[in-house]
Amino acid sequence: MKKRQLIIIAVALAILAIGIVVKNAISTPKERSISQIKEKVTTVFTTIVKNDSIPIYVESTGILEAEKRIELYSEVQGIMEADNGRFKAGNSFQKGELLIRIRSNDQQAQLYAQRSSFQTGLMAIMPDLKADYPDEFDSWNNYMKSFSVEKFVQNLPKVQSDKLESFLVGRAVYSSYHALKNLEIINGKYNLTAPYSGVLITASVNPGTVIRPGQALGTFIQPLNYELETSTGALTAERLSLGQSVELSLQGMPDKLWKGKISRLVKAIDKSSQMSTFFVSVKGTDLKEGMFLQAKVKANDVPNAFEISRASLIDNQHVYAVENSMLVLRPVQTAYFNQSTAIVSGLKEGEVVLTKVPPAAFEGMKVIVYKGKP
Repeated sequence: MKKRQLIIIAVALAILAIGIVVKNAISTPKERSISQIKEKVTTVFTTIVKNDSIPIYVESTGILEAEKRIELYSEVQGIMEADNGRFKAGNSFQKGELLIRIRSNDQQAQLYAQRSSFQTGLMAIMPDLKADYPDEFDSWNNYMKSFSVEKFVQNLPKVQSDKLESFLVGRAVYSSYHALKNLEIINGKYNLTAPYSGVLITASVNPGTVIRPGQALGTFIQPLNYELETSTGALTAERLSLGQSVELSLQGMPDKLWKGKISRLVKAIDKSSQMSTFFVSVKGTDLKEGMFLQAKVKANDVPNAFEISRASLIDNQHVYAVENSMLVLRPVQTAYFNQSTAIVSGLKEGEVVLTKVPPAAFEGMKVIVYKGKP
């Protein structure tokens, strides 16, 4: 019995010892070396400030139009007469050459009748002129001899006597004369002639068409002198002046260049776009109306300035500089914005400034300057 108790006690002690060992193994972790946490440093792209006198170039685009450009409209009614296909887009005309003729048979007959009536009225007063105004008779008699119903009426002889003038007014000579002149003016509108040598670029009517007053007939231009209407920002427009040289180019064709000059400046700002319009005059036989051209004007120079990427600006008033491996804000004055760059002043010569602002950048942020190309 005693031996059995001893065996039980020995087994119990063994179990207790095993439990203590297991507990210590579970509760006491293996010692590990604590690694030091490294501080994160951002790599940045930079450039060195080199202040200089930087020219400002104003760049814009516009549509080319001929300086001499006429929209043709009819002031009378009638049928367009045949012209052997002359009134077609692309055809050229010399100054004074007939562009379009509108049938005017009835108008011509009315004009002849009016001239004949005026001639009859003059003949009726000739005896009175000879009897009462012999000094004036010869001039009026010569006028009568040269008068023809098929020719334009000439200016009436000058009247020296107030009494004769009253006599002519009473006989309706002046009223008949002015009515006849008005009819001649109307009759002349049935024939449209070229006001200058040029080319027809649009034609809206064909022979046989019934033309009505106010109807559009076509567009006539002189294909030599052109004008480009374009615009720029309100602040930039202040740097432009009349007569400034402008370089014009065709997009996609850098070898095609033309020289023009600023001919007009609009002294107003468009309310919706906040842009100011200006016009550029240019000559060229290889230019065509409707061309989409790019204009480049050298305005003036900004002294002691530096050109930097617009992406590096903070609220257009600051840039980040790198000093002792930390970011520092520097105030700048923005003189001009290009499409991707800005011309600023206020930076010190030789300063290292960012060309790209990293995400979540802040003043005092530790950085490393990238040594290769950005």
